[in-house]
Amino acid sequence: MTSVIIYTIIFLIPIAVWWCRFKPMTLPGIPSWSDDHLVWGDLPRLKKILRDNGSFTDFLDLSSKTLGPICQIRLGPFAHMVIITDYQEIESLLLRRHSSLDRSSQTTSLFKTILPRALLTLQTGDVWRKHRKGIGTAMTPRFLALTMSNITKSAQNLVELWNRKGELSGGRSWEAEVDLESAMMDAICGLAFGESWNVITSYTGQLESLNSDIGNDLSNIGSRGEIVFHLNAPDPARTTWYIFQAVPVESPFPALSHFFTRLTPSYRYHTKRMDDFLEQRLAEARHKASNLSCEMASEAADNTFDLLIAKQLGEGGLSDDEIKQELFQYLLAGTETSSTTLAWISRTSFHNKFLQLISQKWCKFMTNNPAIQRKLRQHLLNRLPQDIIHNMTFDDLIAVNLPYLEAVVHETLRMARTAGGFLRDTKEDMCIMGHHIPKGTTLAFPTSIGHQDLSSPDYLLSTSLSHAEERRVGYWKSGTGHVFDPERWLTEDGQFNAIAGPSLPFSLGQRRCFGKNLALLELRIFIAHLSLSFFFARIPADQNSFDRFDKVISHPKDCFVRPVQWTSEEASC
Repeated sequence: MTSVIIYTIIFLIPIAVWWCRFKPMTLPGIPSWSDDHLVWGDLPRLKKILRDNGSFTDFLDLSSKTLGPICQIRLGPFAHMVIITDYQEIESLLLRRHSSLDRSSQTTSLFKTILPRALLTLQTGDVWRKHRKGIGTAMTPRFLALTMSNITKSAQNLVELWNRKGELSGGRSWEAEVDLESAMMDAICGLAFGESWNVITSYTGQLESLNSDIGNDLSNIGSRGEIVFHLNAPDPARTTWYIFQAVPVESPFPALSHFFTRLTPSYRYHTKRMDDFLEQRLAEARHKASNLSCEMASEAADNTFDLLIAKQLGEGGLSDDEIKQELFQYLLAGTETSSTTLAWISRTSFHNKFLQLISQKWCKFMTNNPAIQRKLRQHLLNRLPQDIIHNMTFDDLIAVNLPYLEAVVHETLRMARTAGGFLRDTKEDMCIMGHHIPKGTTLAFPTSIGHQDLSSPDYLLSTSLSHAEERRVGYWKSGTGHVFDPERWLTEDGQFNAIAGPSLPFSLGQRRCFGKNLALLELRIFIAHLSLSFFFARIPADQNSFDRFDKVISHPKDCFVRPVQWTSEEASC
């Protein structure tokens, strides 16, 4: 019996020491939930929000709205986070004090499972700077202007697909998420590899064999009255989606979870297929550049892969493995975010994933704001010459030429909140808003600062905060944060003002979203083409939910659209 007690004590002592050393302590003076659990902290409150169909983003919003512009939460016995929603303080930290911060280990540990040596997961340092410099040329206005025809073609293909679906739908709506994600994937593939995977054109081809009475077949009608199109994506697209979905977003131990995922035959099959594809493109790009100098190969490159191979001919180029990592990151990040944003847009008026989500949200916003739809279309017709309206150039789409389009893009980004927030870890002890923040603390910057009234003069005055720096960005009018209103971004003479008020869709500073310029270009092109081609008609109330769920980024739970021609009666009402 004595030996059992001794062994038990020996076992418990290191656990107790570890607990005392690493347990997250509540920082003195910073507001927190007063009823948090001794061990589990605020997890019970988060669990209740999730049970009520909320999300972690909702939990961040509730905490900051209730506790103030700086507060703290505990997520179980080992995780602690300080939330900051004072925009001026966020800007100061990310733009002027960024050397004391780095990308959060919570973010990097998640994506290292599939991208261990990509820009997204590297800590700030020499290797990270090498990667950033290596791929930086692909984000310059010159290179984007050279390659934007790939985005334009993808947008035109999506218009053609939706024209065909409209002919077959019998006036019913349909779920648009896969269409938008596929269109963004086509665009990114064109930019990255010089040729699209033709996902959207494959869908259109499958629809050609269908009869116009498909909408009368009950087997094609969904549970909420929408029409369902049973379409199959090409193999490369399915492989990319499979690998991205393997990211262990909900696991508390992502590395361990992904270890077991990697053992499955399906995962090995898809990763080998992707690696084989990238190896083939490497060989093709290297063959094209074999007889050229670094300068000549870079000048001749019309896609990102060829550009990175050209840089290998000089000094400081990325290795083959690094290039494959960056291109796969390019593919994943560039698809989801833009398409999701467009999805949100259709309802109220990671880059690939980011664009997909922005696309979805744009569709939502447009559906619920017919007046904004009409104004945007008229703005495009008035500002763009008729002979280039379907073949717009990079310069045609800049904010000076199309200020209202730019306002719609930025208002969609503000409202979509594709990312619920951004995380940074402190690399040294810091003083933030008068509070001591120790090294290793995770800081959360919710995007609610542009969506709720968390950065209004009234909100900040109530906390008696003061700032040494003069405020650079304006305020949104109190009570208007939840309203989709592109006009808020325009000056009195109708020009676009990028600092009219707080918004944080791409973060700020040296670790902001590296694909910001590309994302904005894709959104301008897709929104312009869709707005000129379709009026997003009303959909039934049970399809018009603004509920969301969090994966890698925030998705709308539904993205139903009913695009009709501008000559239709609904568009003219």
